[in-house]
Order: sequence, then C-alpha cells, then structure tokens
Amino acid sequence: MLWKLTQNVLTTVVVLYTGIHWGIASVPGVYIVLNIFQSTVSHSNFERSLYIGISIGLAYVLWMLSTILLTALLSYVFKPSIGSIRVPFLSALTIRWGFLNVLDRLAKPCIHHMVPSWITDFYYRALGCKIGKGAFVSSDRINDPYLVSIGKNAIIGSKVIITPHLAERDDLVFSPIEIGNNCLIGLGAQINPGCIIGDGSVIASRAIVPKYTKVPPGEVWGGIPAKFIKKK
Repeated sequence: MLWKLTQNVLTTVVVLYTGIHWGIASVPGVYIVLNIFQSTVSHSNFERSLYIGISIGLAYVLWMLSTILLTALLSYVFKPSIGSIRVPFLSALTIRWGFLNVLDRLAKPCIHHMVPSWITDFYYRALGCKIGKGAFVSSDRINDPYLVSIGKNAIIGSKVIITPHLAERDDLVFSPIEIGNNCLIGLGAQINPGCIIGDGSVIASRAIVPKYTKVPPGEVWGGIPAKFIKKK
C-alpha cells in the first residue's frame, strides 16, 4: 500500500516536472520565433511564411539540443556512484534512480534523432558512461549509463538495448556492464545486467545475452538466449 501511494505521488510530480523541463528547454527556440515574427511584420506573406517556417525548424532543433544539455547537466549532478548492489524497491537510492530514469526518458526523443554523433557521446559521458577512443555508439537505448563501460573502437549498433538493472522479487538489482575493446554489438541486440563482453567479441543482431554472462575475448555469440557460435 505504501509503495503504491509513493508511486502515485511520484508519478504526479513527474508529469508536472516534464512540462517544466521541456518548457525551459524550449525558451531559446521560442525567443528566436518571437523575434522573427515581430521583425517581419512589414514583409510580404510569402517572406514571413519563409522566415517564420525556418525559425520554427531551428527552434525545434534548439529545443532538442537544449533538452539534451539540460538533462545532461542535471544527471551529472544527481547520478549515483554505485557498483553491483541490491536495494529494496522503496528506498532513497531507488527514488533517485527513478528520477534519473525520468530525466533520461525526457531526452530520449532527442537522442533518437542525434545518434550517432559527438552530441550523444557527450550526453552519455555526462551521465557517467565510459566510452573509449574511437568507439561508435549508434543506439539511443543505453540505460543507467553510469553503470556501462564501452571499450576503444567498439561498435554499438542501432537499437541495441543495454540495461544494467533488473527487478528481482522486492528488490532492484544493479550490476555494471562491460563491453571490451574492438567489440561489435549487432543491430537490436540486448545486453543484460552483469554481462562482460571480452575484447574483440561479436554479439549477433537481435541476440539476447542473459544476465551475468561472460563472453570470452574473440568469440561470436548469437541467438536467444545468446550462445557461443564460433571463434573469430
């Protein structure tokens, strides 16, 4: 009963905060649109439509960038320093984790349009993700980035799901995920909590790597659940 009440209260707060967060991020774009609207009063309808249309497009891009930046700054401040840990659903850490998840979801629609780019690399790093030199991250589905490590020259394909947490009975379990150097994680693969992907390994597209799996270096794994296929 207490958990349900807490969940309902926090959900209400989250809904209200969503409007505030996105509203603040929209300020730069709205400012540009208002200025263009006011400065083109003497122009023809075609010219006004052109200028205002372009300003609205730029305002949308600015909103996405501002949302990413605002979310990154807040998440940098509030991200926890944790490793492998098990906590009750109703705990201070769980509430903090939930708030970070909300922030991340507010930025996800923007991240979706920006991957792969230095912008999303900046975002994930601000949230605590370790990304090695030359790594190529093309997924907008990295959860709990502060528990994820991606090695040098690794390739994370589009729609790859990396999730370092899971629910077990009445607890929330966190376990870091490590992806080694020169790894390839194929399109739509799923990496679950506690997994360690050795250097140079390949996870095939759509494969689901079960929790706490250790993939040795230089191996190819695939399937559901993922299993050893061959040596590279």
